[in-house]
Amino acid sequence: MGAAKPARRTYKSKAMEERRARIIAATLAIIEESGISGATIRNVSERADVALRTLYLYFDNREAMIGTAIKEFFYDLIAEEGAGAGPRSVEEVLSRIDQLTKIIRRKREYSKELAPVYFSSSLDSSIYAILHDIAISHVTPFLDDLVAEGPNKLARAELHFLRTLIANTEYSVIDDAMNGRLPKARLGTFLKLGVLSSIAGFLPEPPAQLSATIRELRKLID
Repeated sequence: MGAAKPARRTYKSKAMEERRARIIAATLAIIEESGISGATIRNVSERADVALRTLYLYFDNREAMIGTAIKEFFYDLIAEEGAGAGPRSVEEVLSRIDQLTKIIRRKREYSKELAPVYFSSSLDSSIYAILHDIAISHVTPFLDDLVAEGPNKLARAELHFLRTLIANTEYSVIDDAMNGRLPKARLGTFLKLGVLSSIAGFLPEPPAQLSATIRELRKLID
């Protein structure tokens, strides 16, 4: 299932909204500087100039605070890039990945910190799920439509594995590009090729347009 844009709670006053915004901003700043491990409740509280007891009025725990910050950050940025509803065609998947690439380039340090965290064995499962769903949002509902019926119909377990394969590919490509193991200038091309190849390689009968698009993308990396 693709990630749905998180519903935001409403608060009783502008002061409460302003404190919440400071908490989110502080969380993101610390993640960018020190990674997720640095975003402790105490560090965020001090950075946001919000008392610990006040912070807990907004978030039940550290994981909820980090997860909310990451989700809102991503969806705010993707909205700024003009993304609409989830893609339903190959062309829309390509456009969505173009928007993702722009975000990564705008937020290089944040992306460099976040990508390897996804693969950490110590990552909290709730934060992993958020990162996983964000990655999958670039291909759903296109993917779900593709495997819903006919020769490419997938069982639930197969679809879950394919979604995980796509998410793993995205974060691996981002991590390699951010660390110089792939050319940063071709990040978008590698993301498109990795994601679409993961889908096409898993399907018994990939659509002709999908295969043709992969062939065109391969020409760009020669």
